[in-house]
Amino acid sequence: MTTIVGIQHRKGFTLAADGQTTEGERAYIHKDVKKITEIGDYVIAGAGVSRYCDIITYGWEPPVYDGTDLYKFMVSKFVPSMRKAHEETGYTLKDDEGAVFIVGLQNKLFYVCEDYSVLRTNTNTYSIGTGGNWATGAILAGATIEEAMKIAIKLDINSGGPIQIVRRGE
Repeated sequence: MTTIVGIQHRKGFTLAADGQTTEGERAYIHKDVKKITEIGDYVIAGAGVSRYCDIITYGWEPPVYDGTDLYKFMVSKFVPSMRKAHEETGYTLKDDEGAVFIVGLQNKLFYVCEDYSVLRTNTNTYSIGTGGNWATGAILAGATIEEAMKIAIKLDINSGGPIQIVRRGE
C-alpha cells in the first residue's frame, strides 16, 4: 500500500509519503504520481484504493474554509463534500477495500477514516498505510520524519521510491 506520516507541530505540520504504489504483486513508481497534494489551503494525502484516493487528490475541489470552528468545519462541510465527490464518480468500494486520508488545513492535521469519521490525536503523530505503524514507532522513538520514512520503507514491502515531504507553518 503505502507509508504516509504526519507530525503536528505547535504552529504547523509536516507530512511525508513514500513514492510507491502497489497493485497486486507489482510496485509502480513514477515521479508524476504524488501521494500528497496541495489544493488551495489544503494538504491532502491518501492511502488505500488508488482510484478512491485519486478522485480526492486530483479530481475534486474541497470547500473553502469559512473561518468557523475548524473541527466542526471538517465534520460538517469538508467530509460531506468529500463523500459527494466519491459518490458522483459512481465508483463504489468493495467490502474488502478502503481508503483513508490525512488532511492538513489551517496548520492542523486531521485523520479521515474509511467511514468518513474525522479524528485528531494528542500524540501529534498521524500515519496511514501499511508502513504507517513503522514510521510512527520510529518517530515516537526519536527519529526525524525523514529517518522514520526510511525505516518504514526498509521494513514495509509495500512502500518505496522517493520520499515526498510537505511542510506548512512553523
